[in-house]
Amino acid sequence: MNTGDHLTPTEPDSTNTANTTNTNDAKEAKIEEALAAIANDPSTTVNLKAIARDYDVPYDTLRRRYRNEAKPKKLAHVHLQTLTPAQEEKIVDWSIFLSIQGRPVNKDTLSQKLVQLCPAWAETGGPSKGWWELFFKRHPEIKLRKASGIPPKRAQSFNFTVVNELFKLVDGVMKKHGIPWRLVMNTDEKGLQTGSRKTDQKKCIVPFTVPNTVKLQSDDLRLVTIIECITAEGVAFDPAFIFPGEGHFDAWYEVEDFKDSKHV
Repeated sequence: MNTGDHLTPTEPDSTNTANTTNTNDAKEAKIEEALAAIANDPSTTVNLKAIARDYDVPYDTLRRRYRNEAKPKKLAHVHLQTLTPAQEEKIVDWSIFLSIQGRPVNKDTLSQKLVQLCPAWAETGGPSKGWWELFFKRHPEIKLRKASGIPPKRAQSFNFTVVNELFKLVDGVMKKHGIPWRLVMNTDEKGLQTGSRKTDQKKCIVPFTVPNTVKLQSDDLRLVTIIECITAEGVAFDPAFIFPGEGHFDAWYEVEDFKDSKHV
């Protein structure tokens, strides 16, 4: 599209769009394979019809692509794009870099930068909805997704140096004590509350003259913890449920046919 003309296509169905994109990519892959076969053909005369038939591609399309009379769909309309491919690649790289740093940008933030690249967008407040749809279609390596929060200190600690040092320490301990991989386990826990302070938000039938409506709620706020565990070899154990209580019993730590289970 030109900077002066903003053509906004109708919003396509996500499923149909994905299927169309996959189909076009598959067709283009077949054409590229056919062109590679032509380039590797040792004969002096190339039989384009035979190669088109072998790779199940249209003969006319293969002939025009072979003679450089046509380009792939992704390249044929590059001159109509508002931004150049190089500019879009920089935008993608910048977005990925900020996302890795824990500072992902949204469309509103990115639109302010895009206006600097295309001043004509300043009159419309940024790229149109249709441009964003085509942009994400051209760059499937990025997508829109809601981000969850992470504390800054935790984000700073999650880097290659720290993580690599951790695995070195773990590897050293395993080799020193001869710990097999079957005893390396990953656990996670989930806490549940048997009661809840939240009240059902469904509307109730009450007398018209009563100004305030109350409803009894559970006062049982005991916590139950669920532990999941899986070994490094992919063997998952049955989940364990921890209920409120006092004291321990040795039988809890005994697992039949599991050597040294107490130490595990």
